Amino acid sequence: MKRVITAACCVGFIVNAAMAYTWHLVGSYPVPVPNPRGYRVSSPFSGYIVDAGSIPYIYHFRLRTGSIVSSFPAPGGAGTWGIAGFVGNSYISNNWTSWIYEVTTYGSVVSSFRCPIDGPADMNLRWFPSDLYIAIPDRNIIAVVDETTGSLVSTFKAPGSRPTACCGYQTTLIADAATHTIYENGVPVITGIETPVGADEESTTDNDYVVTLYVVDDATDRIYLYNKTVAVVPASLGRVKALFE
Repeated sequence: MKRVITAACCVGFIVNAAMAYTWHLVGSYPVPVPNPRGYRVSSPFSGYIVDAGSIPYIYHFRLRTGSIVSSFPAPGGAGTWGIAGFVGNSYISNNWTSWIYEVTTYGSVVSSFRCPIDGPADMNLRWFPSDLYIAIPDRNIIAVVDETTGSLVSTFKAPGSRPTACCGYQTTLIADAATHTIYENGVPVITGIETPVGADEESTTDNDYVVTLYVVDDATDRIYLYNKTVAVVPASLGRVKALFE
């Protein structure tokens, strides 16, 4: 039986030609919330997205269509950005206060800790070991943080200049809002995304590389789906909207 795996992989970048795919846009749909930020794939059918409005909410939605299933208020209030996790609980980051909360699927807080580096954006959860990989836009780094203790494991420099999301299981994918680019293992592989604020990937087995990459663009208010095998001519990504409102 196939399963979905969403996690970040290794510390640093391994530039390997065999792992450098040609990504193709295979679809897109409107973001189901007005102020999108972090994004998480939670199953083959559904995911979570952060709405960073004046009263931020976390929305559970259908992965392929964007239709809303349920929602709950973000525990950290204004400044909420990132979301990460596997099946079950989520980790939610607040860019303004730097706190990270572990919550249930209904929004109840299980635990919390302050991110050891200020200003966390979107993030992802590595499986083995179980660490959070957190994009820190203002420092141009990715922080690796122990999810149980909140302690800093390591950091590495991002390939652009303002990383806003980090994901990947067998590969490291980083979204950068300043360069409008998705980097894979330090190499630019997708360009023209004006304001990527969230990203996550979907894989089918432990040994697969990423099958589908989902990118949230705050400039166009759309979620873009990229695939490493199916070629579709990309549509225009349209207008630019400010990263922070």
